Amino acid sequence: MAVRRRQRQTYIEGNTVRKIQPLERQPKRRQGQEHRSRRRAKEKLHIQYVNIFYTVFLFTAAVMVLWSCVNYLQLQAETTSRVKHIAALEMQLENLRKENDDHYTRIMTSVDLDYVKEVAINELGMVYASEDQVILYDGGTRDYVRQNAEIPDEEVPLADRIFGK
Repeated sequence: MAVRRRQRQTYIEGNTVRKIQPLERQPKRRQGQEHRSRRRAKEKLHIQYVNIFYTVFLFTAAVMVLWSCVNYLQLQAETTSRVKHIAALEMQLENLRKENDDHYTRIMTSVDLDYVKEVAINELGMVYASEDQVILYDGGTRDYVRQNAEIPDEEVPLADRIFGK
């Protein structure tokens, strides 16, 4: 094609027609055929490399997708197992709370506070505290009291006041 382009671009001056000389195309054909066969061999080799690369890529992608699916199923099974375990523990906690409430109710109904008060006052000699013996404090919302400092000593110990000594 390059030869044809050059022939088209050249300008011939003069009025005589020149003789056309035939080109030897056979050697060029051989070179062209050899070149084409080399190019085809290179293309086949390139296609083989591309096919191998594509196959390896698809295999790797399939393995990754399979691994992701298996991992997802394992996580889902583990989550289901944990949810069932939590439900069992919640049921156990609820049963323990009911049992605790039943015990508390039984204990509270078995104690007669009037009888305890009568025994404490009459038999043990206990008396109610006077106003100067009562110390008020802000205990917050907790169910217990923690002593952070010593209670100031008074001249007469509290035990002596209680027992009337």
